[in-house]
Amino acid sequence: MEAQRKSDIGFFTGVPWYLGDLSPVIPRYHLVPPAIGPIFRYNINMHNAVRAHGIFYTLSGSNENFHGGEADFQSSFVDLGLDFEFNWWPYKSADRKAKYSPYVSAGLGYSLNYTGNSVSHLYLPFGGGFKANLGKRMSGGIEVTMRKTFNDMIDGYSNMGGEAVQSPVGNNDWYFFSGVFLTYKIFNYREECPTYD
Repeated sequence: MEAQRKSDIGFFTGVPWYLGDLSPVIPRYHLVPPAIGPIFRYNINMHNAVRAHGIFYTLSGSNENFHGGEADFQSSFVDLGLDFEFNWWPYKSADRKAKYSPYVSAGLGYSLNYTGNSVSHLYLPFGGGFKANLGKRMSGGIEVTMRKTFNDMIDGYSNMGGEAVQSPVGNNDWYFFSGVFLTYKIFNYREECPTYD
């Protein structure tokens, strides 16, 4: 029962942003369906947690002046990952005292492409956000995460910057999620309820 009392389950939804060969300066948003998917969090203690997710999302981009012509892409993915979260302040789901905190996160993931000309890819996610209790069992938050890929074919165009960016560490393709999440705490209510302290 200890694992259950420390676990949250819920979903994430947000806006995907693309930064790559077709948008090399700032992330650009193109009209695509919102990213959405389930999340599961295991709270190790008040400062540390591990979160798994499976997010469905679509990336899209275009550039009318790309090397003298027009180029665009749109591809859909399933994002599977595991993140470590560090809460700056003590935080515990469904707790009346430690009820909110900013946090940072980092981890490892793999994104499976199922439509479009993109490729499946390994990525490193990192970012941060703010989480808070919304009731006796509910919690939620906002977050922004960046994903550094290990492949330059997310947009279907490989290393258009030349030989200088041929390294997997120096490729051009990134993507971002800005969104919100809502979770439900799974626990033994009798043991957590203050009446039984």
